[in-house]
Amino acid sequence: MASHNHIFLLLVFIHMILTLSQSQPSEIPFTCVPRSTACKSILYQHNQLTENNISSLYSVNTSQIQTITHGNNQDHLVTVPCSCQNVNNTVAYFYNTIFSVKLGDRLSDVSDQFYSGQAWDQGTTFKANTNATIHLLCGCTETDSQVMVTYTVEEKDTLSDIANLLSAEVSEIENVNKVLLQKPGFIEVGWVLFVPMYKNGVPPPPPSTLHPPPPPPPPSSKKRNDHKWAIIFGVLLAVIGLLLCLSIIMFMKRRKMQEHGKENPKAISKTMSFHKSGAMGHTRYLSKENMEAITGFDTERPLVYDLDEIAEATNNFDDSRKIGEGGYGSVYFGILGGKEVAVKKMRSNKSKEFLAELKVLCKIHHINVVELLGFASGDDHLYLVYEFVSNGSLSEHLHDPLLKGHQPLSWTARAQIALDAAKGIEYIHDHTKERYVHRDIKTTNILLDNGLRAKVADFGLAKLVGRTNDDDFIATRLVGTPGYLPPESVKELHVTTKTDVFAFGVVLAELITGKRALMRDNREPNKMKSLITVITKVFEEEEDPEGALVSIRDGSLRDSYPMDDLYKMAEVSYWCLSEDPMNRPEVREVVESLARIVMSSVEWEASLGGSSQVFSGVFDGR
Repeated sequence: MASHNHIFLLLVFIHMILTLSQSQPSEIPFTCVPRSTACKSILYQHNQLTENNISSLYSVNTSQIQTITHGNNQDHLVTVPCSCQNVNNTVAYFYNTIFSVKLGDRLSDVSDQFYSGQAWDQGTTFKANTNATIHLLCGCTETDSQVMVTYTVEEKDTLSDIANLLSAEVSEIENVNKVLLQKPGFIEVGWVLFVPMYKNGVPPPPPSTLHPPPPPPPPSSKKRNDHKWAIIFGVLLAVIGLLLCLSIIMFMKRRKMQEHGKENPKAISKTMSFHKSGAMGHTRYLSKENMEAITGFDTERPLVYDLDEIAEATNNFDDSRKIGEGGYGSVYFGILGGKEVAVKKMRSNKSKEFLAELKVLCKIHHINVVELLGFASGDDHLYLVYEFVSNGSLSEHLHDPLLKGHQPLSWTARAQIALDAAKGIEYIHDHTKERYVHRDIKTTNILLDNGLRAKVADFGLAKLVGRTNDDDFIATRLVGTPGYLPPESVKELHVTTKTDVFAFGVVLAELITGKRALMRDNREPNKMKSLITVITKVFEEEEDPEGALVSIRDGSLRDSYPMDDLYKMAEVSYWCLSEDPMNRPEVREVVESLARIVMSSVEWEASLGGSSQVFSGVFDGR
């Protein structure tokens, strides 16, 4: 009997061991502390998807996707912004994207099939015919020489193989993944590892000191003294020569600056001019040192184009190619290297705006921000080359759209456009290494692609601000567009992220009403009326806000909209338009509210069965 008990206890003990070994998690988030600095991270994609599919699933531009060969497979590295977030009480680094859930979808299957098993399965609810936020695991490194790669272990992988594939050190991979890698060298298929990848390859090891050469025999006392005086004399000569060279260089530099002026735009234009290189054809990358000398800021090496290329791409800036015009220059359509582009042509006296836009867009890569491809200079002009966004500005689709060749926007399309634009603004506020304020958010600076997805454009007025709540910027002059400016900017020239929030509140009001930010007052035709007062009146003066809102909503919507969602968007607009900036939301709060409105609007649209005139057809694959 006793022996049976012993055998039973032994079996229970073995079962416990097996259960514990099998319950070890396959993914552990990279923890952080709140307000940790955001960074760029890389997600390793091995699902054999096309770049277009990856771009859609990960909400990134194709320029953020790089092919990598792994054995016989062509895998991809996807560069994403990584930030510290609290997801269902787990504070760690995540990158968020949106997935359109279909009937029968399960998070674990979606993660394995589309996101290489890297989705965090806590705090995500899957409901058919809705958009779900997918939290993808990412991480940040402590040094600029490395970038963290999220990698999922595959068949036949070893730590050494992974380190060689991703230019990393095995010891550093083990150090970062201590909780998972408890047994030296042991890994399992499906484990999600964080790999600190060296951007420029693994540095060589220091010279070996195991067998140092034998020291030379000590010199005689006389030779030592002679040698000592020779060294002292040589050092003195070298110091004197160095000081002399520095003095000559500083004198020449000061003289040159006096002659040409420190910020002569023509001098900048001349410095930035590009000469054709036989080895690189018509384009090349500037080195980091040259770019910093030109612009005075860190960069991610935009392409520098030759002026002849730009002229040829735009048919010598023919008026028939002109697609836009503003205070800082004209925009032309062109085809460059087989790719459709938009070229902004600016006079060299606009070098301040040119450099501001170059400074910001060099560092920003997001699906909801227009991508800068490169620049050029010459002929007393400066040129910025962007991706071409084919459907024009949001303003064209809201204000007299039929006259401009567009159909009126459906309600669901408007809600999605609002969410897209908010995400673009949120990115420059919260998910870049440095925080920027756009300072000119308006419907003409929000562009729409073929699928009516929105991208924020025109960063000519963007400014760097601090990341603490009490940091702001005092402008030297009033900039921006009337009708979108908050009270503190007009009265005191204060600029904070809440400046953009206020302007975005006006954009939401335009999406709801179809009216311009400033319009003629019907009662007093000689005066202009602000859309801000229209929205404020609905919530502060009307006894029936819902009825008042219906009376001012865009007539082209007719009755094809969900009243609850229309009202909620108006509430968000009113919130953004608070006179006191402290009472306005952060953009991330606006994004959360609009995401709920979009999900609800999609459900409402789906309930119509797609047969109604309001069916937007913009949700194909997201």
